[in-house]
Amino acid sequence: MKIMKIMNRSTACLLIGAAAIILLGTYVMYAIESNVPDSEIKTLGDSLWWVVETITTVGYGDIVPISSLGRTVALVFMFGGILIITTIMSVVSTGFYKKRMNKEENERRQEEFEHLKMVLVNKLSDIEERQAKIEEKQAKFNELVNDLCSSLEKR
Repeated sequence: MKIMKIMNRSTACLLIGAAAIILLGTYVMYAIESNVPDSEIKTLGDSLWWVVETITTVGYGDIVPISSLGRTVALVFMFGGILIITTIMSVVSTGFYKKRMNKEENERRQEEFEHLKMVLVNKLSDIEERQAKIEEKQAKFNELVNDLCSSLEKR
C-alpha cells in the first residue's frame, strides 16, 4: 500500500513500458527462434520465459537462442534489462527519498514554528510586564499630580 502512494504517473508509465518491451521481446524472439532447428524456444511460453529471465538478469541458461540473429537480439535484451531495472529502482528510490525529505522538512518547519511561537510568547510576556510597570508608575504619577493639585488648591 505504501509503495502505491510513492508510485506516481511516471513510475506507472515506466512499468507499463517494461511490460510492453517484455511482450514485444516475447513475440520477436518467438518469431526468430521458433523455426530454427534444435532451438529450445518453440512456444510463446518458452519465449516469454527467456525474455523475463534475460531482462531480469537471472539468466538460468535453461533456454538460450541458437541463431545469430537471436543472439544479437539477446544482447539487446540483456543491456535493455539492466537499463529497465536500474531505471525502475532509481524512480522508486527517488520517491522514497523525496518522501523522507518532505517529512524531515515538515518536522524542521514544525520545530521552527514552535521556537518562534515560544519567542513570541516570551516577548509578549515581557511587554505585559513592562506595561504593568508603566501603568503602576503612571498611577503613582497621577497620585502625585492629584496630591500636588490638592495642596495648591489649599493654599
